[in-house]
Amino acid sequence: MNISFGLKYPPLRYITKQKIPDKLFYHKSLKLIENSDILLDEFIVFSTKNPSEYAKMRCFKTEIERDNLKHVPSLYIWTLHSSSSGQGLGTALLHFAKMYSEELGCKGFFHLSADVSWMPNKVPHIFYRKFGMSTVDSCIDSKLDKFIKKHKTASYKDFNTVDMYYPPIQHQKGSFVSAIKELFGLK
Repeated sequence: MNISFGLKYPPLRYITKQKIPDKLFYHKSLKLIENSDILLDEFIVFSTKNPSEYAKMRCFKTEIERDNLKHVPSLYIWTLHSSSSGQGLGTALLHFAKMYSEELGCKGFFHLSADVSWMPNKVPHIFYRKFGMSTVDSCIDSKLDKFIKKHKTASYKDFNTVDMYYPPIQHQKGSFVSAIKELFGLK
């Protein structure tokens, strides 16, 4: 028996079901300080597979000194926090930050402070380094690379809070002799 016969509006057929994405983004703008003009953008990404998993990022546009250039526009990620590690939510927000900084006119530049206070026994420095970010200190970058190579987790005992930049800062490679010559002004 055909139940759609005689209906004023028969049911729709042959509509393809749209797949729900794995991650959903939410955005709102806040004021950084109550009586200021600085807007803070807050982005939250949720997992559709497990709705209790989320990551939150707060950011705003600023200008920094980078690679010996002054007043380079960059997106500053004030906070980036994930409810669970290894789900790809933090990585999704960093990819989004790159696109969002291009949209704001920052040419894909963003930076943040890798803070040890959120999770002192598993600091985020290695996660940011795996994403491709770097610090201004090549020694810290090489130490991070060693942790990554050995598949070790780092704690607050290994690293302090440090600023990290994307795209990575290009470090000058030199020898010990050239450093001494530069120090004493010899050429």
